[in-house]
Amino acid sequence: MRKVLIVDDEPSVRFVLGRTCERAGVPFEEAGSAEEARLKLRALGGGKDGIGLVLLDVRLPGDDGFKLLGEIGGRTDSPFIVVMTAEDTMRSAVEAMKRGAADYLGKPFDLARVERIVKDLASSTSEAAEPHEEPAAIESQIDPNAEPRRYRDIALPETLIGRSAAMIEVYKEIGRVARTEMTVLLMGESGTGKELVARAIHANSTRARAPFITVNMAAIPKDLIESELYGHEKGSFTGAVERRPGKFELASGGTLFLDEIGELPLELQAKLLRVLQEREVDRVGGSRPLPVDVRIVAATNADLARSVEEGRFRRDLYYRLAVVPIRLPPLREREGDVVLLARNFVAKYGEQLKGRPVALAKEAEAVLLGHPWPGNVRELQNVVQRALLKLAGTRLGAKDLLGLLPAAAANERGLAALVESILDGPAPESGRYQAALAAVEAPLIAAALARTSGNQLRAAELLGMNRNTLRERMRALGMKPKPIKRGPETMNSLDLPGRPADTRVVVLVELLQGAIAGGDLEHRDRQGQKHRGRAERR
Repeated sequence: MRKVLIVDDEPSVRFVLGRTCERAGVPFEEAGSAEEARLKLRALGGGKDGIGLVLLDVRLPGDDGFKLLGEIGGRTDSPFIVVMTAEDTMRSAVEAMKRGAADYLGKPFDLARVERIVKDLASSTSEAAEPHEEPAAIESQIDPNAEPRRYRDIALPETLIGRSAAMIEVYKEIGRVARTEMTVLLMGESGTGKELVARAIHANSTRARAPFITVNMAAIPKDLIESELYGHEKGSFTGAVERRPGKFELASGGTLFLDEIGELPLELQAKLLRVLQEREVDRVGGSRPLPVDVRIVAATNADLARSVEEGRFRRDLYYRLAVVPIRLPPLREREGDVVLLARNFVAKYGEQLKGRPVALAKEAEAVLLGHPWPGNVRELQNVVQRALLKLAGTRLGAKDLLGLLPAAAANERGLAALVESILDGPAPESGRYQAALAAVEAPLIAAALARTSGNQLRAAELLGMNRNTLRERMRALGMKPKPIKRGPETMNSLDLPGRPADTRVVVLVELLQGAIAGGDLEHRDRQGQKHRGRAERR
C-alpha cells in the first residue's frame, strides 16, 4: 500500500496526523521541513509502496510548502497533495488549488475529515499507481534548483471575506476553475457576493490583464438586449447613428460576466446558445459573423433548474452555462463570518465616514449574530454604514444598531433562535451569558419606551423595575431619554403578553438562563408560569 507523507515542522501536529493515518489503516512517513520531504520522496518514490499522498504544511523552515507544491504538484504521476495551514484564509486556499493541490485543510483540523481524505486519496492512488514505478520517477520531478513554474500573484477583492467552512469551499472552487477556461455558473441569493467571486476568478486566470465586462440582464430593456450583447451596425435601427461594438467584443480576451442570466427572455436564449457554441457574434444589422474570445461567468439568484422544468429557460443553454456550478452560501449559513465581515466594514467605513479608527463593541456582535440577514452581506454592509453615519464616538455598540435591524432577531426567528445563534457562534470575551443579555436588554427597554410613548415611569412599571434603575440602564446603554414612537421596528415578540408587569423581566431572564444552560426554552417558560402563579396567589 502506498504511504502518506506528513510534512509539518510541529511534532505535535505530525503525531496527531500519524494517529489519524493509523486509524485509517494507511502507513505514513514524517518530515519536518521541505528539504527532508524531498529526501523522503526521492528515497521512497511513487511506486506501489511509495508515497501516494502528501499532507503538506505551508509554513516550514527554509522553503515553504507552496514552493514544494510547485515542484511536485500538478503532474499526472505525482502524489496527491493536501495543503494544511493555520492561516485559514481565502488567499492560501485559492493559491493552493491554483497550484494543483487535491484539497485544502485549515487548522485546527477536523480529524474525521482528515481520515476520510486519507482513506479516499490513498485508495485512489493505490489503484492508479504503476506497479513498477521506480523512485527515480519522483526524484526526477523534485529539483529545488529547477526554475519553478510561475503563477500570478493573487489579486482577490478585499471585500470577499470569510473563514467559514462554506466559504473555504468557495475559495477552493475559485482556485480550481481560475486556471481553466470552463464556463462558470454562480448561484446564490441576492447580496451573497456573486460579482466579487466572478472578479476573483478573472483576477486569478490567464485573462487577468484583459477586460472584465459586466452585463446585468435584468437591467436591460428586452428590445435592447441583442444590441447590448452583440453590437449593431450604423443604420440598423432607428437611432443607430453609428457602429457600436457589443459586450462580447468589448470583453475580447477577457471575461464576460452575465449577471441575472435567468432574466434573459426565452426567445433570445437560442442566439446566446449559438454564440457560446460557435464563439462568434452577429451584430444587429451586420452581414458577417465576428469571432470572439471570451470566458463566460454567469450568475443567478433564481432556481434555473426549476425554470428549465417550467419551460422558462432552455435546457441546452442551462447545461452550456453550468459547466462548473458554484453555490454561494447565504450569510446565515456562514458561521463566524458575520462578526468578521462587520469588523471589516466598521474599520473600512469608519475611516471614510468619521476620519478616524472605529471599533466594533462586543455587545454589538451579539446583536449582529442574532439577526437572520435575509439581505446577506449587502444588508450587513448597509446596516454598518448607516450606524456609522449616526455614531458620535469611536465604538459601535448595540445601542447604535437599534432601529437598523427591522424587528431584530426576536421578531423574525424568536428568542430561541437568538439564543441558539449566540450559543453556536464564537464565544465573546464577556461570555455568552452576558452577550445574550446585552443583545436583548437594549431592544427590550426601547420596546417598553415605545409602548409608553417615552414615559419612563410607565416603562419602568411595564418592565417591573424602579424608574431610577431604568434611567441607570439607559445611561449605561447610551439611550437618550426621549419619546419613541411605536412602529414596526419595535420588538413586539418580546412583549410577553398577559404577564404581570413585575414578572416580565424575571421571566425573560429565566428564559435566557434556561436556554444557555440547557437549551430548553419551553421548560423554563413553564417554570416561569409556576413562579408567576405562586406570586398571584400570594
